[in-house]
This record gives sequence, structure tokens and C-alpha cells, in this order.
Amino acid sequence: MASNPILKDFSLEGKGAVVVGAENAVGRAAAVTLAQAGARILIASQEPGTDAKMKEVAKAVQAAGEKPFVQIQNSAVRADLSATADLAAKQLGRIDILVNALDAPWYGPAESADDTAFERVIEGNLKRVWISCQEGARVMLRQGSGVIVNITSVLSERGVPNSSLYCAAKAGVLNLTRALALEWARKGIRVNALEAGWIEEPASPTNADEEFKKTLLKYLPSNRLVKPDDLGGALLYLVSPAAGFVTGESIVVDGGLMCRV
Repeated sequence: MASNPILKDFSLEGKGAVVVGAENAVGRAAAVTLAQAGARILIASQEPGTDAKMKEVAKAVQAAGEKPFVQIQNSAVRADLSATADLAAKQLGRIDILVNALDAPWYGPAESADDTAFERVIEGNLKRVWISCQEGARVMLRQGSGVIVNITSVLSERGVPNSSLYCAAKAGVLNLTRALALEWARKGIRVNALEAGWIEEPASPTNADEEFKKTLLKYLPSNRLVKPDDLGGALLYLVSPAAGFVTGESIVVDGGLMCRV
């Protein structure tokens, strides 16, 4: 059977990829997807002290492709993200792909949130993405090419009670993605977003409240939460040559949730 030329557009052979926030369920799935498509990977943590989790992610990535480089860092510290970008450029030769899987959930009544909570949520969900984009782009601008995908949430476009700060931060990531796409379009860098629905993971609030989970599942069109692996196909498209003329866009993976009024 003759090879299908279109399939080559989804290959990441020879590409160098960095996943920031790899210890998270979504970050792990992203790293495995990129490895399966042939990319060489550097996985970087969102938080320090995550050595054990990162070791498990490294094993999963190696099983899907090559042994990854591992960087334990604090993504709230610019110097750490800068060092990670430099390490990736050195070890991988270049940074063709940067995936930001950074997430810091927050739930609670708006009236009880203080300034400390505001700063923590904005930093965890927006500022870290901003710095990671800057530091990754520093290498990409030097190369004259690169792709960035910021994984965010459907709450970037839909507000829900008791999640005001989280919704605001995720909305910031979405519009940051659009603005950077415009700014870097003529410099060879594409920037897109991936909006995930309610994720099935240990940190999900559905694990702490069974009644909430039952109510949510009744509301979800597909009657189930999004599995991290569900994001793989959309992510692969966005980072691959197949999406070479796609920038400033966002793909929603939510089982139809956003179709509701």
C-alpha cells in the first residue's frame, strides 16, 4: 500500500518539544502524545519537589518514544523557566514545540477570596504561562520558527459559580494566546490554545463531592468527564505541520459541553 502524504504532516520526527507542567495529568498525556509522534522531549515540572511524579512520567514517555530529558523546576520563577529553555535548546538542538500544561485549580465563594488568593490563582494559571511563553519564544525567535500550545479550560469562556478567579485567569490565557499569535505571526511562531472540559484527574473537585459529580455528569452531553488522553489528537494537530497556517485559534475538547446555552 502506498504511503499517504497527508500522514507525514502529522509526524513530529526530528522535532524538539518541551512540556511544562508534565507532572499534571494533562501534561503527562501531552508528553506521551508528542513522543508517540516521534518528537524528542524535555519534560519540565510545574512545581519543585515532584521528582517521583516526574520519574513516572519519564517512564511513560520513554515507553512511547525516546528517553526524555527531565527538568525539575519551579515554574513561578523566571530563572528556572529560562534555564529550562536554555537546557532544551542545548539538549534537543532547538525548541520546535512548547506545550504549557500549567494549572492551579481554585474553588470558593468570591466574597471570601482575599488578595493572597487572587495573586496565587493569577500567578498559577496566567503569570506562569506568560513567562513560559516568553522564555520559550526567546529560543524560537532566534531560530525563526516554533509552535506554542497553551492548554487552558472551557472556563476561559464560561463562568461558573465559586470559580471566579480561576475563570478570570484562564480567560487571560486564552486572550494572551491570541495576542501573542498576532505579535509573533511574522516571526515564524504559531501560538494556539487547547480548551479542556472537566478533566478526570485526582485534583478534580468531582472527587471530593459525589453529589456534585452526579449533578455534573447529568449536565455533560457525553455523560462523562474528559480523559487526559482525549486531548491528544487535537494537540497533535495544533503542533504538527498539518496546522502550519493555524495560529491564534483554540480547539475545545469537552464532549459537547460548550454547545449548551
